Amino acid sequence: MKVVFLDVDGVMVNHRSWYVRQPGQPASADPACVQALNRITDATGARLVLSSSWRVDEKHVWLVELLRRWGVTGKLIGETPRLHGRIRGIYVGKRRGAEIAAWLKGAPEVEAFVILDDDADMAQFLDRLVKTQFDDGLTEADANRAIALLNAPVPRRSRPSVNKFDTIV
Repeated sequence: MKVVFLDVDGVMVNHRSWYVRQPGQPASADPACVQALNRITDATGARLVLSSSWRVDEKHVWLVELLRRWGVTGKLIGETPRLHGRIRGIYVGKRRGAEIAAWLKGAPEVEAFVILDDDADMAQFLDRLVKTQFDDGLTEADANRAIALLNAPVPRRSRPSVNKFDTIV
C-alpha cells in the first residue's frame, strides 16, 4: 500500500483560498491543490492519512464529507495519532514526524509513503517530505515530486522509529 500523509493548511488550503471562506465555515481548498492531490492518488493508487491539526476524532466522518465536497477523490483511511506527554512536568507535543512514525509502526503493509506538509518537523522522514508553501499550497511540481517518491521504495533508513527526544517544547 502507498500512503500520502496529508496536512491541510498550507497544502490544500492556501493563502488565496483561506480568505474565500464563508463566515463560520472552515476554509476551502484551492481547486488547483485538489487537482494536484487527485493526480497523485490517481497516478499511484495511494491512500490518504490525515496528519493535520484538522484531526478531530478517529471516525473523521466530517472530514471525509468535506474532502468530498472539495472534490478530493483519494480515499481517507485514517489519521496519525496525537502524541504528547510530560518531561519534568512540562507538557510537550511530539513532532509530526513522530506521529507519522507511530502510525507507520501499525501499518507494515505500507511499501511507500510521502508527506505533504508546509512544515518541516518530520524528524527522520525529511527525505519523504514534499514541503509546500502556504502562498500556493500543493502545486503541480509538488505533485510530480510526490509521485516520484511514491513510485520509489522506502529506503530502510526511512523506516519508522520514535524516541523520547523527538519532541518540541
